[in-house]
Amino acid sequence: MSSRLFQRVREELGLAYSVFSWQSFYRRAGLAGIYVGTRPEWADRAEAVVREELERLVGEGLDEVELADAKGQLKGQLVLALESAGTRLHRLAGIALYDEPFRTAEQVMAEVDGVTHADVAALAAQYFRPAHLCVTRLGPN
Repeated sequence: MSSRLFQRVREELGLAYSVFSWQSFYRRAGLAGIYVGTRPEWADRAEAVVREELERLVGEGLDEVELADAKGQLKGQLVLALESAGTRLHRLAGIALYDEPFRTAEQVMAEVDGVTHADVAALAAQYFRPAHLCVTRLGPN
């Protein structure tokens, strides 16, 4: 989602200095967020455009290229993360803490490859409905 947001909010409309999405997942809960660094006078418009993009994601899903790019990026991040001893240990600790089965990198990548458009659409509809979003703003007002 970051690329779509970056292209629309920053590159196309010039509404932000920085825009990206992020997530933090846990066993039974998690958090997904979108950061927009913008001028106070552009904040309302930037928020409206982010909401439009989320509505578009929920309504249209990802196209073939976007889904393939997302899978490639996720798999690339996994491979790069495995080059760090600290990241490997963090991953192993998470497996132990959450009582998850160990999966090899190849198994995880196969699971990523198995994600379908329907999977993405179902999750987007569940988690990215604009009416259920919480907005936090930091600024001079």
